[in-house]
Amino acid sequence: MKKKYCFLFILVCLLCTACNGTVTRELRHAGFNVGNKFACARFYPQGKEKTAREKILYLTGTHIINSEGKIYEISMGQPYANNEQCKEAETTLRVKAILDDSIIKATDGKYYYLMSQNNVNSYSEIPETDNSYLIYDILLKDEDVVKVITADRSTGLYYILKTDGNIYGNEVISIDRNSPPQLVSTKIVYSKSDYGSRIVDFNYAGDSINTFLKTEETVYRMVVTNGDECKKYADISCTYEMKEEPIFSKYNDRIIVYNGSLLITDYQMTFSVAS
Repeated sequence: MKKKYCFLFILVCLLCTACNGTVTRELRHAGFNVGNKFACARFYPQGKEKTAREKILYLTGTHIINSEGKIYEISMGQPYANNEQCKEAETTLRVKAILDDSIIKATDGKYYYLMSQNNVNSYSEIPETDNSYLIYDILLKDEDVVKVITADRSTGLYYILKTDGNIYGNEVISIDRNSPPQLVSTKIVYSKSDYGSRIVDFNYAGDSINTFLKTEETVYRMVVTNGDECKKYADISCTYEMKEEPIFSKYNDRIIVYNGSLLITDYQMTFSVAS
């Protein structure tokens, strides 16, 4: 009987390994490069039910924000002293909205630096004397704002994801050097009606393979439509189009997070977007 159970255990392990190998091969075929493992147990499936203790809402280059707004610091290289590559941030702040992966609006309605800058510590409150405070306030003050990305700094264009599942383009400018910034226009740039369901996350990097939209059902990525020609000829520019990436709906339960540059699977393997 023991031999029977031992055989079954080995068979299950082999099948799981084979499944992981299939996911890896298909991700590589979809344009992702295999990276290293990322150790952070709380975000991976656990126990018989194979459910993670916590879900990831946003992944930046330095932090993970979980679905409850809790902040974790991450290291993609060496582990921390807890032998994992993530650790709870030393703050009680909970994130309500995020701007450019560096500024957050907390549940207390105030704005904070997510990363240290200009000799100011991480998680410090942004004072009203900060040169950009008024811009942060214009972009983040509305209760339905969840994520903001600078689309074009020279023109003051910002893309804003709201709880209604649409992404808006807001133009914020100053009339002259002595005038405060003002919101001068807003319009929908990515509509949920065009993508089948609410948009819940995005990254915008212009015409770039790092631009993506995540809906409640799948992911759309910016892809090069004339890759052979634009890579071969110096006088032909690459053209891009937003297309659905089927692998995200196929392996929705295997991919725990994707931020446009990095993808992490439930078997702890990381994948980067191939250039």
